[in-house]
Amino acid sequence: MTTLHVNGKWLAQRLTGTQRYAGEIVRAMLGEDSVDLVVHVPAGATVPDWMTHPRVTVRTAPVKGVVFEQIYLPAVTAGRLLLNFAGPAPLLKRRQLVTMHDATPFRHPRTFRRAFVWFYYISYFLLGRLADRLVTVSHFSATELDDVLGIPAERFTVAGCAADTLVGIAPSRPELAGLTEPFYLVVGTMARHKNLATPVTAVAESGRTVVVVGASGSQQVFSDAAPLHGRAVIAGRLSDAELSWLYRNAAALVFPSKYEGFGLPPLEAQSLGCPVLSSTAASLPEIAGAGAVYFDPDDPETLLAALDRLESDPALVADLRTLGRENAARYRWQTSARTILDTVGAPQPAQPSSL
Repeated sequence: MTTLHVNGKWLAQRLTGTQRYAGEIVRAMLGEDSVDLVVHVPAGATVPDWMTHPRVTVRTAPVKGVVFEQIYLPAVTAGRLLLNFAGPAPLLKRRQLVTMHDATPFRHPRTFRRAFVWFYYISYFLLGRLADRLVTVSHFSATELDDVLGIPAERFTVAGCAADTLVGIAPSRPELAGLTEPFYLVVGTMARHKNLATPVTAVAESGRTVVVVGASGSQQVFSDAAPLHGRAVIAGRLSDAELSWLYRNAAALVFPSKYEGFGLPPLEAQSLGCPVLSSTAASLPEIAGAGAVYFDPDDPETLLAALDRLESDPALVADLRTLGRENAARYRWQTSARTILDTVGAPQPAQPSSL
């Protein structure tokens, strides 16, 4: 049995793809009977029910924020391996695994406040040279971090996201004014690189119903973004059950992002049989594979043409549902968790003996 210490700062943060990754990886590790987890959480964090587990010890710190991460964590995990799954980690610790999700702050610095960009650059530059082990979510991100920060791509273990846990959630229709079928679904924050404003406007002005989920963000992180079209149905943040209903009932997911280290929404959509119209940018062709129709994120006309094609070709819709599910099946949280455990030398789970 191996005991691993985990940086639980994500439990005090707003839920985005990064925080979902951290939670799902840690939860998947509980499926391995070869490890015990000690999860250190900052003061005031909400601990989910699934952490009430015989192999999880939750230790709540008396501090939070930078003090929690940069001073408290190195002190309480001195001499022990610390796993970090959500962004920057303690700078004064060498024996740790650090997850760098993408190079977005460096490729699209105007998306973020200047102080945030510099903080990430300095943190990632140092951590990439000091931490024992590095993880990222796609081969694209490994190459990007190599190019921007000079960290050799082969230093990274690639352990991607997944969407298999969403499949088992019972859907629940959200109460949204203006929600009528058919509708197109858009999932993303208002960060500039997510590129929501122009594509959403194009879809709305074409007379189609478009529902936008998650259009928000921290003012300490993101710079100002363009407003969304007034005819769009703005759902904000929903429960997983409500999001599942939207994926299952949407005519398609429209994902117009200009930069993604992974891009979880297309995979979530594919896993639930929702056709995907995806940007050609960054990691998205790597992740969405053959189970998507692609469009130029800088040219709304290519998006509208893709919508016309989808609406006039039922066979294409059926193919996208089938190919999407097949593509999503390549990714499993348990597989990514096991990849990380192998990286840190955790033993394989015991195999039942055959008599």
